[in-house]
Parts: sequence; C-alpha cells; structure tokens
Amino acid sequence: MLIMKKMMILLGFFSILFLSSCEKSSNTSSIKQDVKPNQQSSTSIQTKTPDWLGHYKAFVPCHSCEKQLISLQLNQNKTYTLKEVQFFKQKLQQKKSSGTFHFNAQNSNLIQLIEDKTYQTRYISLHDQLIELLDQNKNRFENFEKYQIPKVHNIKVNNALKHVDIQADLLKIEKIKINSVENTKLTYLFEINNHSDRPLKLHDNDIVLVDEKNNEHISIMKNSQITPIQANKTQYELISFIYPESYPPAYIKIK
Repeated sequence: MLIMKKMMILLGFFSILFLSSCEKSSNTSSIKQDVKPNQQSSTSIQTKTPDWLGHYKAFVPCHSCEKQLISLQLNQNKTYTLKEVQFFKQKLQQKKSSGTFHFNAQNSNLIQLIEDKTYQTRYISLHDQLIELLDQNKNRFENFEKYQIPKVHNIKVNNALKHVDIQADLLKIEKIKINSVENTKLTYLFEINNHSDRPLKLHDNDIVLVDEKNNEHISIMKNSQITPIQANKTQYELISFIYPESYPPAYIKIK
C-alpha cells in the first residue's frame, strides 16, 4: 500500500514537470512569432530610395514648334507620367500620357518607356540628377546637352490670388558675385493657371522668395513683369531670385 502511494506521488510529480515544460515551449514559440514582424518592419525601414526616383522638367528643342516643355515623373513602382507642352506663336498644345518603364539588362542607365495606350516606346538615359532624351536607336541627339532634363524640386507657393493656381519647380542653382559678395541665383519654372475671366498681370514685386528667417527677395524678370496671362489660359515662365546664402529658401509668396 505504501509503495502504491509513492508511485502515485511520483506520477503526479512527473505530470507537473511535463505540463510545465510544454508551457515554456509554447511561450518560447509565441515569442519567436512575435519577434518576426518587428524584424521585418525594421528591414523595410532600411530600404533605400532609388536615385532615379523623382520629377524631371525642362524645355527641349522642338522641330514643329517654337519650344517644348517635358515634364516626366518616374515612380518607384516602375510607372511614369509624362506631360508634353508644345509652344506656338498664338497657342500651346498639351499632351499627357502614362505607362511603365524598364531598365536595360546590359546597361542599367538606359531606360525604355512604354506608353499604356499606344505601346509607343521611348528611350532615356540616366545621369546624376538628370535624364537625357535619346532617339529611337538609343543614340544621343546632336547638341545632346539641350536634351538633358534636370530633376526638379517643388517649392511651396503661398498664393493670395483667387481663381489662379501656381506651381514652381526649381530648375537651376547658380553662384554669382554682386559687389564682391557671393550670392545664390535660383531659377524656377512657374506654371500659372489663370481660371478667372480676366487677364492676369504680375510684376516682379508681386512674386517674392521668403527664406527661413522671413526675409523677402523680389523676383527678377524681363521688363519687371511677365506677359499678361489671358483668361482661362496656362502660361509657363522662368523666374529667378537672387539672395545671400545666409538662410535657405522656405517658400514663394504671391501678393
């Protein structure tokens, strides 16, 4: 009888040990499962943004018009949007398209654009902070520098005008000296959409660049004003600002 009691006690003891080990194993497994998502999220955070990602915009030569504006957005998912604006004496024509692009297997700097609707193909080459348009044989154009399109950076525009939309993209940065003092010249491409029913007139003191210390720098334009923008029309203008390098620009204000 005594032996039976001892056997029962031993069996109960081993049962407790077995259950305890199972719980530890289960807890360890759940901890491992909880850690995995965190590890994955930290890995995704470290993903590097491609250098080619961004918006490219510039004027390029045009054989059938006075000049042509190319605005190309390359997206990380290998899609693109393209806006082409052709300028004539009395009017302009806009064409918008979109599609996908692929990198050349032998040359990672060569990109093929394929339009969604027409399957038309175009070729561009990647360079540091710019792209270059190529012909259908993937060769450079004559005077290829004129077909190079820089990556642009949009700046905030505080616009006080009603029925007018204005966008400004930084195209060019130059270092210049005025009275032996080094200054920075910033040139922006303005897209001004006049949705009102009357012409819009803007002078140099209507457009100012505001730096981070709220200093205002008046714009520079020919004849101190831009050509009046007709009602319900869009106009593109190159407008520059010169300012000392003390503080970086914050936004552009339209008075």
